[in-house]
Amino acid sequence: MDIKHRILLGVVVAALAGLATAQENQPEQIVVPLTRPDEPGRLIVERHQGSISVRGYEGTVVLVKAFLRRSTGIAPSDKDAEGMKPVAAAAIQLDAQEVDNIVTVNAHSRNKAMDLDISVPARFSLKLAVLDAGDVTVDGLTGDVEVINPYGRVRLDRLTGSANVNTVDGDIIASFLGVDTGVPLAFTSVHGKVDVAFPPDVDLTIRVKSDEGMVWSDFDISVEKRKSRADQAGKAGGTRIALEEWTTGRIGRGGTDILLKSFDGNIYIRKIKETPSGA
Repeated sequence: MDIKHRILLGVVVAALAGLATAQENQPEQIVVPLTRPDEPGRLIVERHQGSISVRGYEGTVVLVKAFLRRSTGIAPSDKDAEGMKPVAAAAIQLDAQEVDNIVTVNAHSRNKAMDLDISVPARFSLKLAVLDAGDVTVDGLTGDVEVINPYGRVRLDRLTGSANVNTVDGDIIASFLGVDTGVPLAFTSVHGKVDVAFPPDVDLTIRVKSDEGMVWSDFDISVEKRKSRADQAGKAGGTRIALEEWTTGRIGRGGTDILLKSFDGNIYIRKIKETPSGA
């Protein structure tokens, strides 16, 4: 084979590979109408393999886009298919069920992670659970947010409702435009950091604990004196007296309860920096 034919063959192979990759990464989309578009709703995504991104918007339907994660490496050759062309198959299984403004999304793909990009009305609440292979991001919601993501990160931005987030290895980062004094907040990670931010005038009652890490804040926190507690000493009998392991304190006048816990990650409680006028 001469050099010209080799170059031409290389160009063709590259073009076909690019076309296959482009087709693979084309999103599938469904639109979910709501029973009562003017009322709050709830989105549920559970046992998902891949990343989930949810943002609030001013619309009245739920928009779901699913992206198949791009393949890495070269697929094994099939001698039995020599001389044949592949036929595109439905690589993504995507469906949603809506009942009384509760939308449950199911997305699956054989042997590949799938990333979801979902837009919901801003007054929606969320229940999201990821098995592995992805991060969770949420932006601009006023409803309650519940997230479980053992091995990935969780980032929440511009929230005003409550939040309950659990990870094992992933960091948790959350910022709030305000808080509902009637609903508690909870952020727990085993090995990740927990980093939360609130407006400077927020009123919170905090309980915080990091076994191996540090706790930092630029708020003035009024820390309560640690109390002792009595427990049964076990088989030996008697009573064990120990100081409470949690640190409790107030930001401002105290108010919304917030629990922050990490085993060996640091915990940060920040003031949201005000944007200069004209910026």
